[in-house]
Amino acid sequence: MNPKKAEKKERKALWKKFRKEHYTIIAPDMLPITFELFINIVNRSGLNIVVIPPMGREAKDEGLRTVQNDACYPAIITTGQFITELKTGKYDLNKTAVIMSQTGGGCRASNYISLIRKALEKEFPTVPVLSINFSGLEKLFSIPLTLTELRMMLHAIMYGDMLMNLKDQAEPYHDKEKVQKALRDSMDTLISEIGHHSFYQTSKNYKMILNNFKGLEPDRENRKPRVGIVGEIYVKYSPYANNHLADFLVSQDCEVVYPSFGEFCLYCVYNNINDYRKYGQGKATVAAFRLAYKAFLRATRKQAKAMAGSGFDPYEDFEYVLEQGKKVISDGVKMGEGWLIPAEMVAYVTGDVKNVVVVQPFGCLPNHIVGKGMIRPVKNLAPDANIIPLDFDASSTQVNQENRLKLMLANIKRGLFEQEE
Repeated sequence: MNPKKAEKKERKALWKKFRKEHYTIIAPDMLPITFELFINIVNRSGLNIVVIPPMGREAKDEGLRTVQNDACYPAIITTGQFITELKTGKYDLNKTAVIMSQTGGGCRASNYISLIRKALEKEFPTVPVLSINFSGLEKLFSIPLTLTELRMMLHAIMYGDMLMNLKDQAEPYHDKEKVQKALRDSMDTLISEIGHHSFYQTSKNYKMILNNFKGLEPDRENRKPRVGIVGEIYVKYSPYANNHLADFLVSQDCEVVYPSFGEFCLYCVYNNINDYRKYGQGKATVAAFRLAYKAFLRATRKQAKAMAGSGFDPYEDFEYVLEQGKKVISDGVKMGEGWLIPAEMVAYVTGDVKNVVVVQPFGCLPNHIVGKGMIRPVKNLAPDANIIPLDFDASSTQVNQENRLKLMLANIKRGLFEQEE
């Protein structure tokens, strides 16, 4: 048999086994809202993927015991989460697997599946390590997704981003229970629509979401200091990884501003198109990436249009962010989060988000260069910007990070005092 056909047949048999034998597949947390939609989409095919629930210090310590401490922070703590969860006794280890995403880039997001396998092989030899990626990696163990599922995931990203955006704008000004109810009601409606035509009716669903959040708009006359959070994708979005950074900032009377996950997806797609423009790479796939780029960009602009006049601010347009980044860095820089981090910083500080936290795993060389290393050129464009780099390490404590943030908060208070004078 042709090797490719044999591999395809083997992959089909493997995933059929996971469905037939009702395997539990454990996934790490990152984007709580979007991931809940993803899981409900994928599990319709008969899989049983569950996201690891919130954990404490023990999972990070488990990661430090298991993984060499020179490995990067996300690799250490996700491995620690997997091992801690498998040790709970909740699972039949002969019918359990773990799954990790891979971006296809040149850093840990592509390479540490082998690290997780090595960490599990002694204690959990029967637990396979699976992948979700769109780069052709781990062909046997990568989850097969249909075009219908991919289409639903695109819509899930848009809905998840909008809900994250509205929640972050509402929470500093309104009762948290009311905000959570608006979020939960919206999620319940969206989950009930998965698999039906109504899930694709974005105009209707955007209207439903905005109606649920009606009365929870930010107070524009008494707007609290807005703090943008940029950086490495896992540490940026995962409350566990960043020690609940957003909650801490809200408790300090700030409004958190996140870039959208859709923006990161557009960044990845754009880079593939750019590789063809600059280096002639990917001739066979560039047409597909161009179509994906147009569809994604159109979807983000449709959402921004739906939010016009709602009292909530939409995300910045991706192509605006891209052009802002070109003021300080080439769009050919794509290792890690590449040009996206300085582009997001420039877009924030030249607008009305003057405070930015740049989060990065300690020792993550690409993100130290394009994150911490780009602060000076960004501040040259906006001298009044208040930017603080924040490193995360499995051995560091939440108190240390909060003490670093207090310097930013002191600068914010000083600026407010000077404005009042």
